[in-house]
Amino acid sequence: MLALIGERCAEGRVGAILPEEFLAQATPISLTRTAIRESVHVAAIIIAAMTTAVSAASALRTFGVNDDLRPWLITGCSVVAAVLVGGWHRVGRLLELLPGR
Repeated sequence: MLALIGERCAEGRVGAILPEEFLAQATPISLTRTAIRESVHVAAIIIAAMTTAVSAASALRTFGVNDDLRPWLITGCSVVAAVLVGGWHRVGRLLELLPGR
């Protein structure tokens, strides 16, 4: 199959790289399902960041962390949780939506 794809690509037949038999068995990608999956993933990222922020605020207050340092640590913990759940690329795209960027 790989040799056939390479030959067709070399011949310039990019529109017919895969054989018709292979394409007949393929199922098309559902755009709706992809959009729903991406929305759920973004919601999970936001929930993870918010839950971490609340937990970090409570924990830092208990540990007696200085009031000037607390917002920075809460923000850092939230970003780390978001990156762990969604990956850096997806979090970077979400951060672009914030005002002032």
